[in-house]
Amino acid sequence: MRQLSTLLREEELRNLKDLVIEEGGRVLPPRSKWELFRFELLDYKGMVYSSGKVVYHEPLIPLIERSLVEGPEIEVGSDEAGKGERSGPIVVAAVALDGEGRRFLRARGLLESKSLSERRLFELADMVEGRALALSYKIVTPDQLLAEWRKGKLNYMLAEWHLEVVSDVLKRVNASRIIVDSFDEPKLREAFSPLADQGVEVVIETRADLKYPSVAAASIIARRIYLEKMDEGAKWV
Repeated sequence: MRQLSTLLREEELRNLKDLVIEEGGRVLPPRSKWELFRFELLDYKGMVYSSGKVVYHEPLIPLIERSLVEGPEIEVGSDEAGKGERSGPIVVAAVALDGEGRRFLRARGLLESKSLSERRLFELADMVEGRALALSYKIVTPDQLLAEWRKGKLNYMLAEWHLEVVSDVLKRVNASRIIVDSFDEPKLREAFSPLADQGVEVVIETRADLKYPSVAAASIIARRIYLEKMDEGAKWV
């Protein structure tokens, strides 16, 4: 039977415990110092680690989904793939999700792209496309990257590319918050200052893909497109 995994916050872990008991299941003690608790419901099992990561049998998706706490607000997350790779393009992506979409994807194993197998990444990318209120991406060719690197402007341009895909998404949705996975906070703050001045909350955090579902979703879309372009070969125009 397939196992899935996702990250739960403290309040959600408490909800999970309560729901397991409410449904007639069992909350069991940990078996190692890295675990918080285990649980069983019907013939299915789950394990919770101190990091908040939960590993569970796929039929427990409805239980996990009911445990999650997500407000109704629309978030736009932005992330990139390919930066730091030896070859290929950079792909920058932005994804808008409402609370229902974030809850749906998290319960089905939404995690940042680097922790996923390629098969699982493509599966989740399809789910993200199905649940996103809007998404946008930009492919930056190796020649473009080299030109910006030679001018010493790569991080400046990367911030502008993030702003470009986020702005494209904002043409189609009204979001209350924008979250960007940070690589250079001062340059990102400068690029996104016009949106912040308009009253939109802009969150710029390192490793935001670990904390925010919308950024994790953007990382998955960006990574899938990067892999697809690599499979096509080094012929980007």
